[in-house]
Amino acid sequence: MKEKIAKEPFRFYTSSLLVEITGKIAYHLKDFIKILKEIDVSSIFYHIHHALREYSFAPGQYSNDFARWAEEGLEEGSLAERLASINIRDFTDLEALRAKLVEIVEDHLKKAVEIRKAAPGREFYFLRNIEIITPTPYEVQTLKEFTSALDRVGMRSLYYHFFDARLRLGRKTNDFSDWIQHSLGEEEMARKIDNLDPYFITMDQLKYKIIAICMGKEI
Repeated sequence: MKEKIAKEPFRFYTSSLLVEITGKIAYHLKDFIKILKEIDVSSIFYHIHHALREYSFAPGQYSNDFARWAEEGLEEGSLAERLASINIRDFTDLEALRAKLVEIVEDHLKKAVEIRKAAPGREFYFLRNIEIITPTPYEVQTLKEFTSALDRVGMRSLYYHFFDARLRLGRKTNDFSDWIQHSLGEEEMARKIDNLDPYFITMDQLKYKIIAICMGKEI
């Protein structure tokens, strides 16, 4: 059987991050909430996602920097749990994510008996990222070519197409599913890939689960 040719080819891209120090430092939650309301959204994106991008592991109990600081810097376990429980997959807009973070912290502050100050060295330093996007040599038109290229590209390319995509496209999908559905007409395959939860598996596992789905061998 002849392999289906996509209506439009898929080009793999990769990205590099330049991390900047913003100069914004939170010593306690009142500092934190004030800065959180004003900081550039690229800082929010960085602190939510950078561990996944840079280290390719499945995060532990606290999946983002905000939750980790609440626990380790302030010993506010209940706040840390609420910040960690945010389902990032529900958001396609960073301002909406900011609003949710603010809502959680403000609700916690209303109930707080005391405002704990971080110990010296445990302050929260807000960072932000500048993303540099470059094309890879891989452009594909069939599923076979797609899986072969996906096996070869680095984790930063996978991150760009799977995590960054939701915010670039403004909808709850990723570049792979978008292409597979609209250029190859494989709606069920696209849905299965989109249903993968990348926040509880490693980047390697995510890559090979996508490849397995494309080959009809889900694992």
